[in-house]
Amino acid sequence: MISDVADADSGPAPAETRGGIDLGLLVLRVVLGVTMGAHGLQHLFGAFGGPGIGGFARALGDFGYTSQTTLLSWITGISELVGGVLVLVGLFTPIGAAALLGVCANIVYVKFGGGFFQKQGQGFEFELLLAAASLTVLLAGSGRIALDVNTPWRKRPLSFGLIGLLLAAAASVVVIVLCR
Repeated sequence: MISDVADADSGPAPAETRGGIDLGLLVLRVVLGVTMGAHGLQHLFGAFGGPGIGGFARALGDFGYTSQTTLLSWITGISELVGGVLVLVGLFTPIGAAALLGVCANIVYVKFGGGFFQKQGQGFEFELLLAAASLTVLLAGSGRIALDVNTPWRKRPLSFGLIGLLLAAAASVVVIVLCR
């Protein structure tokens, strides 16, 4: 009997299975990259009805950030925009996904006291979903439908993903300690 899924000991997955995984990763990357990139454009330039740098700095102050809110606005917006583009096209995917994960982790942290569900600007369910998508791309890699196709991090995504996870966690802690 022929199986569509390879056993762990029988070698690589058949092309049909691998193709489905690659297509799924592409869909996830496109949705995550476009969503986070659009947020970056909102925060940096006020696109799509966003607040721009000044408005975003004030919003960060409302979330409890007490110092360097303008600098943090720039860093967050650039991380969202550049990380979103990198994830979208599958180029330097571990760096882009780590940047997005770091941003999302900070948002979940500051919104955690508002409860899980979104209501009147409180709740962190949306940001947690974006963080989970970022972590998935970080650990699974970009897949074969990406510009990263012949890179070491595409061939060994878990190793590079764990390094990216450590960098995202460290960046999140630094931002929370220095700016809150």
